[in-house]
Amino acid sequence: MQYAKTFTDALQFMWGEGFLSPGGAGEVAQMLSDDDLAGKSVLDIGSGLGGVDVLLVETHGAAQVVGIDVEEQLVAAARGLIAEKGLGERIRLELVEPGALPFDDVSFDVVFSKDAMVHIPDKQALYSEVLRVLKPGGRFIAADWLWAAGAEQSPVVNAWLSKGPLSFAFTTPAEAAETMRRAGFRDVKITDQRAALQVSNREEVNALEGPMFGPLSSVVGEQMAMSRLVSARGRQGALDSGDLIPAHLFGTAPQRDQRE
Repeated sequence: MQYAKTFTDALQFMWGEGFLSPGGAGEVAQMLSDDDLAGKSVLDIGSGLGGVDVLLVETHGAAQVVGIDVEEQLVAAARGLIAEKGLGERIRLELVEPGALPFDDVSFDVVFSKDAMVHIPDKQALYSEVLRVLKPGGRFIAADWLWAAGAEQSPVVNAWLSKGPLSFAFTTPAEAAETMRRAGFRDVKITDQRAALQVSNREEVNALEGPMFGPLSSVVGEQMAMSRLVSARGRQGALDSGDLIPAHLFGTAPQRDQRE
């Protein structure tokens, strides 16, 4: 289990109810700026605490969302949020095992993921599974944490990674794009979001070094609050060095007669 409750409480305190990573509603809107979810079926990979799924339905008009995650406590908490919002008829949360997606071919109009795929090592298998469950012409829209070539040797990156509880499987933007194309996606596009995250992460560091440290400590304890500050500082270093590259990934499933 990577996401213990004290840890997720700290993340929600910083990033909003139901969110485990930066950006919130604004980043989801940016990811969907060229896509209309109205009336569509959406699979959310790595649904976490369910905040994204609520947005996909309430704000962006998805007809149905299926959120999947591999950690039981996250799925249970997300189900509580969905029930509280009265969205149980439009959002379903499922606990899954790592590996192949438990859905039939061509099941979804859109596959969405926000900051979860960095935990999945086999990107080729991941993208192939995403393509398999997409309907012809369906869209893959994701936010992922990538890194620069050679970043695995960066002292700045390794210092940051050594301070947190999470395990990551990074690729470079070029590797991600090539793997998506090899899986069969068309119109592959990867947009670098590092500049924006540099700004927002610096704001997080400043807040945790100042007015937010006390309130966060009162919620999760001083040790966890200090852990979040150390992590934010390390992430800032990796962003500023250019080694860490948060990105948005886009791809389109080929029409049926174009599939190999």
